[in-house]
Order: sequence, then structure tokens, then C-alpha cells
Amino acid sequence: MTDAKFIVEYKGKQHHFKYGSEVYIFDTLLYNDVTDEDQILSMVDACHAAYLKDDNRTPLGALADYVAENWDELKKMSASDIISEFYENGGGELW
Repeated sequence: MTDAKFIVEYKGKQHHFKYGSEVYIFDTLLYNDVTDEDQILSMVDACHAAYLKDDNRTPLGALADYVAENWDELKKMSASDIISEFYENGGGELW
């Protein structure tokens, strides 16, 4: 893998990410009207960790939407618990 860096500028600040998937999550959260910068970064971390933890073909956009819509319930959960909740509540189909 190359040493790519992904940079997002939001509200005048730059945020550096290692993976393009993190940028996609960031953008999806903005699309879901999440605007608090600290909350977005926490949600990106939690969503991406859940995405990496999953052995299935996770629909990343749907997972990010789910995290945005259910953050209050998910923010203290582990990555494994978040992905389990996502599938249990119809967020994605197991392959």
C-alpha cells in the first residue's frame, strides 16, 4: 500500500485520515446533518472500527447512516456491538 493521506477541510480545520473509507463516512455524516466537529470525528472512529470488524460485505453508506441516526445509543458500544446492532435492526443483509 502506498503512503496515501486523505485530508478533509471542515470549518477551517484540516482532518487527516489514513483511509478513504473514513472520508466517505465523514461525508455521509455531513449529509445526515451531523455538524458538531467533535461528534463527527467520534462517529467516524466508531463507524470505521465497526466497518473493519465486520466479516461481511458491509454497506458502508448504510452503516454510516445508521450510526448518524442512532448515535446516542451506539456511542458507548464496542465496534462488535455496533455492527451487531446494525444487522439486527435491518441495516444490512448478511452475505
